[in-house]
Amino acid sequence: MRDAYELLGLAPGVTPTDVKRAFRRLAMRWHPDRNPAPAAAEHFKALRRAHDKLLAGLEPADASAEEHGYADPAASGQDTDAPADAETAPRGADRSMDLELDLEEAFLGGTRQICLSQASSCTHCSGTGEIRLTFTRLCEPCRGSGKVRNGKGLQSCTACAGRGYRSTAACPDCEGSGQQTSERWLAVSLPAGLVDGDSLRLSGEGEPHPEHSGKPGDLHLRIRLNTHPLYTRKGRDLLLQRPISALRLLLGGTVHVPHPGGPRKVTIPAGSASARQVRLDGEGFPARAGRPAGDMVIDFQPLMPTQVDTALHAQFEALEAELQRGLGQYLPELAAWEAKWMQNAGR
Repeated sequence: MRDAYELLGLAPGVTPTDVKRAFRRLAMRWHPDRNPAPAAAEHFKALRRAHDKLLAGLEPADASAEEHGYADPAASGQDTDAPADAETAPRGADRSMDLELDLEEAFLGGTRQICLSQASSCTHCSGTGEIRLTFTRLCEPCRGSGKVRNGKGLQSCTACAGRGYRSTAACPDCEGSGQQTSERWLAVSLPAGLVDGDSLRLSGEGEPHPEHSGKPGDLHLRIRLNTHPLYTRKGRDLLLQRPISALRLLLGGTVHVPHPGGPRKVTIPAGSASARQVRLDGEGFPARAGRPAGDMVIDFQPLMPTQVDTALHAQFEALEAELQRGLGQYLPELAAWEAKWMQNAGR
């Protein structure tokens, strides 16, 4: 623990927030995407291990903040701990937008391309919405008279200020609005294990400062998971309903189940042929921000054949005959029922 504190420049008694702030500050310096030094990658890994070790021994200061977790800030511009003087510098407004993810994408992490729209002053008309004409033009609303008729009689034409002609026209590039919308694509690094309600902050991707003298604001991405046709989620647990042969449940054995990270083998002990639940520890949504990973919970739903061919029919008849010979052992409930009711059926 002493080495972890020294590596992050901390002393015992700090809070989880202090640990995360120190790590983020150092990560911006040592992340291999930002630091080309040969030793940067190993030093960054050591910082990460120290961060995880200290957080594991501290109680979360704020459960909601812990749930949002940490995504490597240097990997995608997600700077979550700017210097103190930067916090007081003029900044543009922050932006927020929803980021919809498929369950597998949120589970495994990766990179997502997002399109950002940004409004800015029209470069053609310098934001005025008008351009100056080379030659004057007859005003169309008043047809050159400088007057227009309304409910109060003849009034001065506002389009040409009563002159009857115009020397300006609406800018064709921005259609007179004075604003242009530009689009650009941004690669966002997604940490594994994102769930509904998590958020990612992208430093400097918000609105520009209105006077162009300060830094732009930040972009906050709210995570929304799309409905999945196979999996559902409860907390960090991954839930799955898996149909299975009732005979396999009865006999036990190994079956395969789907998983976002690839199929998993599940060993089922022999037992009842009724529905049962199996839990795979740690196979749910990956851990984030010091929280443990969830589990995968599989509900096995037994199925019986709805029809049989001649060969299978003979085997089932042989099985039924064997069951009847040992009815008290194999089907005690049926044996008890028949003993109680069938003996008195004719009375």
